[in-house]
This record gives sequence, structure tokens and C-alpha cells, in this order.
Amino acid sequence: MNDAQLDQLLKDACPPVAPPQDFQRDVWLRIAATETIGWKPRVALILERFLGVFTLPPVAVATCTAMVALGAWCGLQPDHSTPSGDVAYIQSVSPFAHHRRKKDSW
Repeated sequence: MNDAQLDQLLKDACPPVAPPQDFQRDVWLRIAATETIGWKPRVALILERFLGVFTLPPVAVATCTAMVALGAWCGLQPDHSTPSGDVAYIQSVSPFAHHRRKKDSW
């Protein structure tokens, strides 16, 4: 049996079956329904909606303005935790400038 005869035999053995009209739509609805089952898709949906709010122009402008103002405020605050270079040098060489003394060192 050659390929042409085999092809004709297979065509005759399997009559064409037409799917229902809504078959493709139903398939995509079932796929979408299975993607929303579980906690991960729900968290992703909530996060997507929350972050979607920041894409609105007024909210985006307000957020950027607030971040720039916060950065400027943090940058302008003096840092009192570390002394300047001169003070650090004097504290390192002066025996009287140490903040923590042992009481038993007398």
C-alpha cells in the first residue's frame, strides 16, 4: 500500500467532525478559570490592581514628588553619628576626649 492509498483510506475511515460553534470560546474560558484557582493567582491579581493604581498620571506624579521630597529631606539631614575628620583625629589622640572610661583605671 502506498502513501496515497493510505491517505485515502484514513480520510474515508474518519469522517470530518465539526466542533461546536462556541468550542474555542469555551476552551479559553476554562483556561482562564483554572488560572484563577489557588492563592498565587489571587495575590498576583491583587498586586497587579494595587500597582496599577500607580500608573495613573495623577498618582504617579504625586508619588514621584513625594519620593523626591523625601530623598531631599533625608539628604539634607546632618549626620551626627560620625564626627568630622578633625574631631575624629582629636578624639583618637587625646586621652581626655574618650567618652567611655573604665572606672577601675585610676
